Amino acid sequence: MLSFMQDWNSVIMLWLLPVVFFIHDGEEITTIEWWLRKNQGNPWLSKISPVPISWNKHITLQFTYAVLLIGFVLTSLTVLTAINFEIGSPFNVLFAGFAMVILLDGVKHTAASIFLRKYTPGVITAATLEIPYGIYALYRFLHADMIVDMASVLIGTIIALPITLLLVWIGLTLGGRIAPFRHET
Repeated sequence: MLSFMQDWNSVIMLWLLPVVFFIHDGEEITTIEWWLRKNQGNPWLSKISPVPISWNKHITLQFTYAVLLIGFVLTSLTVLTAINFEIGSPFNVLFAGFAMVILLDGVKHTAASIFLRKYTPGVITAATLEIPYGIYALYRFLHADMIVDMASVLIGTIIALPITLLLVWIGLTLGGRIAPFRHET
């Protein structure tokens, strides 16, 4: 069998992680403020945000800052994984963990839309990109010997999930501080 880095399908799977992330979050960025303001009266809304929503600020810019922070980390991890690939590399396990986080995010978005019975920001790309990418990437990485077994995916996810949540919190918090105030017209 070809090594992982000689198998172009596997190399493409690496680089698709940040691509899928940015396309998905592009959908979220373009719809988040409209959706939040439309659903502002729902009591569960404050329970799902890791930071308080500043209704007098540009929420889109606040959210974009968090997306750019996470996207930078994912792209950096992709570069490190591609450059340092070898069987048993800790980058492989961490990368697989982030692929699982992408899959879980897709499932979360899809489940939220089903539960609410309406569109939620990001659901289209979650269902069409994140879930298929996550499933196929993990399958591909297992069969290309990038990761040894599902225990490696679990370990990577246990590491990647808190990192992702921390980056979301940091990004939204800092974004909330630098986002400009809205000027009502």
